[in-house]
Amino acid sequence: MNEQQAKLLLPLVNNPQAWAALEEYLKELVVLHRTRLVVEESESEMRRLQGKLVLLETLVVLKKSVNDTVEVNKKK
Repeated sequence: MNEQQAKLLLPLVNNPQAWAALEEYLKELVVLHRTRLVVEESESEMRRLQGKLVLLETLVVLKKSVNDTVEVNKKK
């Protein structure tokens, strides 16, 4: 993530009410997709679910990533 992207996302991730709601939803989706992955038999569907999980887990830590990127660029 670059500094410009991080700055655009700051209003979302630093809004406690909006971020809490989004984070809760994302975590519910992670649990749902992990459960589906455990019982899935199709190899192609397993791959799709794994990809979705990677993306969801990346979004769950978005706030930290955004704030870390902004902080690192302040020190430059």
